[in-house]
Amino acid sequence: MSDLAGVREKLQAVVGAAHSAEAMLRDFAEDVVQPAADHLPRATGDEAPAPAEATGITLTDEQRRICERVINVFETGTVAGRYGAISIYADGPNDIRQITYGRSQTTEYGNLRELVEMYVGANGAFSEALRPFVSQIGRVPLVDNDAFKTLLRRAGNEDPVMRATQDVFFERRYFRPALRWAGNNGFTLPLSVLVIYDSFIHSGSIREDLRNRFPERPPAQGGDEKTWIAQYVDVRHDWLTHHHRPAVRASNYRTRDLQREIAAGSWDLARRPFMANGVPVYDTVDGSRLSTGAATAADATSALSVGEAAPLPVDDETVLRALGQPRGLTGPVERLIRLRNERYPDSRPRYWGVVNFGLHSSKPRLFVFDVSAQSVAAYLCAHGRGSEGPTDDGFASVFSNTPGSEATSLGIYRCAETYESDDNGRSMRLDGLEPTNSNARARLIVMHGAWYVSQDVVNSTGRIGRSQGCPALDHQHARTVIEQLRSGSLLMHWDGR
Repeated sequence: MSDLAGVREKLQAVVGAAHSAEAMLRDFAEDVVQPAADHLPRATGDEAPAPAEATGITLTDEQRRICERVINVFETGTVAGRYGAISIYADGPNDIRQITYGRSQTTEYGNLRELVEMYVGANGAFSEALRPFVSQIGRVPLVDNDAFKTLLRRAGNEDPVMRATQDVFFERRYFRPALRWAGNNGFTLPLSVLVIYDSFIHSGSIREDLRNRFPERPPAQGGDEKTWIAQYVDVRHDWLTHHHRPAVRASNYRTRDLQREIAAGSWDLARRPFMANGVPVYDTVDGSRLSTGAATAADATSALSVGEAAPLPVDDETVLRALGQPRGLTGPVERLIRLRNERYPDSRPRYWGVVNFGLHSSKPRLFVFDVSAQSVAAYLCAHGRGSEGPTDDGFASVFSNTPGSEATSLGIYRCAETYESDDNGRSMRLDGLEPTNSNARARLIVMHGAWYVSQDVVNSTGRIGRSQGCPALDHQHARTVIEQLRSGSLLMHWDGR
């Protein structure tokens, strides 16, 4: 597409038609299905009717970019957003599985139909192929329709028209309503806007049940803006942390990061970078870091780096060796490089992983190397219950490739496809590439989140729990790590003693 400006103009014309579709969809959702509470917008009850535009709020271009990019990271793990991203969650009506799609993740039983209808009206490269699905979205389950999901992925990844459509759609459906709500209730500060926008994206609105859990009133009703925001974020963090859905519990990194900025007093969003789930977010037009105030590689050691992949260094082997050597991981890094060069010579993954099972389970021992950012992040990682020795002391002492052993298998794995588990949320299958782990797929050895892997468990028991042989992670980090390693990265289970 050579003239995206023309596409945007056409999309604005399509918006009028989309309004009527929106009303139809809302009526249908109310009459036929119970809307998914974590996605669909809904009234909160005590605010006045929203004006056409927000009042009293002035965002600079830089502040707006921070808001948009932070939400992109929260939703898809990347600063620019993944327009073709599809996730499957059991959070539809009555907890059924549904598709979530796009840069800011709209849902099958929420507003996906409106987005696809807008795209079809914009005459994109995949519009005609998607047209027959429009009437089915939200009425006929499409979560297992591979043809539909493939079209969505290809449109988002390959067609600038879909990307332009999503920009218009998410602006109109979420950002503008968030601004209107904020302005109508007397909020003016940029950090307040980010907090409110995040709630509209993640929960559909500012939930009334959460607003009733703290005493401060909105500024328009005489309350203090900073106090209201701080109390609201604390209440929302508690709600996310104790949610009945594991995937929702794992999303409390959003409120954790917002609590950090509130505590730092960054009400103007001036701190750079804004660390969104560990991803450094900058306000420059191209998203790059400035020459001053930039995060260092050391800063990233305890943070995730899941932003858009920058061009890889010419020699990723040199970067991996430099990252592994000071952590005592030279041996496994050399083995990873050698296997990649022998079996996957054209593969250049951004992320590589090593689990040092020679360390105690209370220590972060999964090391994820980011060769683009030239940084390393470390995480708690469980070993199998069959790997405990007779002393049961938190060290992995026995390793096995035998089915039924419930033990960890050493060796190099290739990270494969992901899926949603009812018990563990986002999970990733692993293919063993060596004789010591060749039964991994048959043994159902996968990477997943687990309740028994967390710093809280370490603090109370001195160790983390054990899996059935899987490298289980803290739910707080599992989704992001899996998204980094999925579909081709190499991971090594290694005993460094």
